[in-house]
Amino acid sequence: MSFTTNQPALFSGIEAEGFSAAPPPAPVKSARSRNRAAWWRQDLERTAAYLMGQARTEDERAFVEKLYGEALEKGPDFINYRSKSAFMAAPKLGIDRNAYARILNALDMIERGTYRHCREKGKQGLPRTAPKVLKCLLNLALRYGEVRPSLGGIAGLACVCKQTVVNCLKLLEFYGFVIVHRRIMRVKTPLGFKVVQDTNAYTIQEPKGLGALAASIFKRACESKNWSASSIKIHPIKRTGPTSQPWGVPDGVYGSLYAQWEAT
Repeated sequence: MSFTTNQPALFSGIEAEGFSAAPPPAPVKSARSRNRAAWWRQDLERTAAYLMGQARTEDERAFVEKLYGEALEKGPDFINYRSKSAFMAAPKLGIDRNAYARILNALDMIERGTYRHCREKGKQGLPRTAPKVLKCLLNLALRYGEVRPSLGGIAGLACVCKQTVVNCLKLLEFYGFVIVHRRIMRVKTPLGFKVVQDTNAYTIQEPKGLGALAASIFKRACESKNWSASSIKIHPIKRTGPTSQPWGVPDGVYGSLYAQWEAT
């Protein structure tokens, strides 16, 4: 199904006047997208025709023609933002210092475990830049209660490049530390409202799914390698009775002293 209009094409005499023709809109694939593109172009032509009627000078008409050509070159707004994006505000996070420490400790255990057991020869396990990126997100959550920086902003805070941030976010999302929310927003332009890509928002949490499984497997054991932790039970001397006397004490002295102490 296609949409047609009875009105002539807008600015049909541009080529005759020496101007270059506006480029065709960006291609769309599905039938639904073609219908949406037809509606978008129809609305764009109506808006541009109205603005041309309101223009008073040649400079204003040239400005409208320029805006119209740029809009056609970019194509419909729905092809210029990523799929599964939504109009939403950044989620509020209730992260305190205890949660901050638990999340970093879990990531540290996974980093150590993957380095020892799950890495290829000559390579590292979890990249060491991943904790730096996660710390930046946690610091923003701890201070502002929400996390919605741009990739360039995270790169500046973590002192890494933008592609490194993208790779680290994929790993953190894979291990369940981060949930990425793709967002869009409406902005006002001279030709009306359009939808553009907004910065991503992030939910930071303790590891879920594969990350929780990895943290439980690589959980750090007791630091003592020879003995287990000592018991917390108390064994008073009165119940156990006298043991061997201390070294250097004459025979009979220690027993008599112990008998006097027990009688008191």
